[in-house]
Amino acid sequence: MTATPTDGASQETLDNDTMLPPEGVGHRSTAGWIGVLVILVLLSEEVAYAFNLVTPALPNMAATFQTPHIAWVSTLFTLTGAISAPLVGKLADRDGKKKWLLITTGCMALGSLIVALAPTFPIVLIGRAVEGFGLAIVPIVYSLMRDIFPKRMLAVAVSLATAGIGVTTITGPIFAGLLIDNFGYQGVFFALAIFPLIIGALVLLVVPESPIRVSTQIDWTGGLLLGATIAVVLFGIGEGGTWGWTSWKTLLCGALAIAAFIVWIQHAKRSDHPLIDLSVLRGRPIVTTLITQFTGQAVIALQFVLLSFIVQTPIALGLTYGLGETAGFMARITTPAGVASVLMGLLVGYLAERRGARLPNWIGFALMAAGSLFLAFSHKEFVPILVGYLIYAFGGGLISAAIPNLVIAATPVRLQAVTASTVNVVGSLGSAVAVQIGFAILALNVATVVDGSPIYGGSGFTTVYVLAAALAVIGLIATLLMPHGRKSQSTEALT
Repeated sequence: MTATPTDGASQETLDNDTMLPPEGVGHRSTAGWIGVLVILVLLSEEVAYAFNLVTPALPNMAATFQTPHIAWVSTLFTLTGAISAPLVGKLADRDGKKKWLLITTGCMALGSLIVALAPTFPIVLIGRAVEGFGLAIVPIVYSLMRDIFPKRMLAVAVSLATAGIGVTTITGPIFAGLLIDNFGYQGVFFALAIFPLIIGALVLLVVPESPIRVSTQIDWTGGLLLGATIAVVLFGIGEGGTWGWTSWKTLLCGALAIAAFIVWIQHAKRSDHPLIDLSVLRGRPIVTTLITQFTGQAVIALQFVLLSFIVQTPIALGLTYGLGETAGFMARITTPAGVASVLMGLLVGYLAERRGARLPNWIGFALMAAGSLFLAFSHKEFVPILVGYLIYAFGGGLISAAIPNLVIAATPVRLQAVTASTVNVVGSLGSAVAVQIGFAILALNVATVVDGSPIYGGSGFTTVYVLAAALAVIGLIATLLMPHGRKSQSTEALT
């Protein structure tokens, strides 16, 4: 079916329910569908592991390549994913979701292998950019489930898939510690290359293709313009500390980014099939939800990156932080925090149905702010670090589960898909921008250099934790300004 504009918003419309058999695509028993679900959940976890395994490896990689630009390992991954995910999603709607699921899985495996074998840091960055195309795996998996699963199993399947991804916050640091401590950072990326190859083969053999195709145009120009805008912004932030924040190079990056953004806005207004439909940005419900997604993902990214350096920085350096432990030691902090996050995610379902999703969201941001402030002034000893990180994790679990519910509550049914895509892009940008700003602040507070790798001063960590707290406060204010999320989730979803 073709795309048809509705109230100024270009939408691809398709009535899936009238096209799909109630028992799903193909003839499978319940056990067979459970097998398909397990395969798709495991593939989705590859994306989570690309964050949770790699972040603890950053200190090891910085020392190996003797680079102060280690933030780009995370930034390029999220940047590529943020820009490519909407494009890949439309290609999957047009050409087949299973087909593009296999392509993005291949990108994840290839990019990971490039990083594992990279002789220089620029090659590492190329590998991470290729990996970034794999961020589209998660939305494609959910969309494919919607198309192929029996109606009676769909809600349970999506819930189990969400819970499965949450479990990686518990297991990821454990696996990361074992791999890094025994094989270095290369062990992490070899694992990230092998895992999707195995699961991808199972997808090829077991998972059915979606029968649904949507005729749509791909906004390549919009993708390039938005990608250029974000890349210039992140590059300027990353180099601003070295150039000077008022230098002509920094100011030029700012001017180029503004110009590219204005051109993208004008292009999006004229396009019948824009990369991001600007109509979804209108109104207080969507704007406040986007702000909470941006700030929430920014705080989550900063917390995990900072913890990786704090745990692994040697005590002998005499800084105001540093536990001098291995990467595996992180699991003693992140495992209880992961359990707390998963439990809070389950609690959100109960609260959202009775009091609306706004309540757990603002409580979550309050806890994130409190945990970040606690860590800003107490990040030297294990127990205070554990306490502060746990406070943050309770809040992170609440907002991670609340925001998808707020998207549903804020958005008309006809705009659900495009809004969800926009929110995901904004969240990825929040992570990328926050990490770049965080490392730019740390770069202004270098205490010493060991084997060519900078060792950051404690004041830099205090400043970045205060930044995380400030971002959480902004998210809290945006949540309190929300006109939606105050009623039960089922009521607002039907309104």
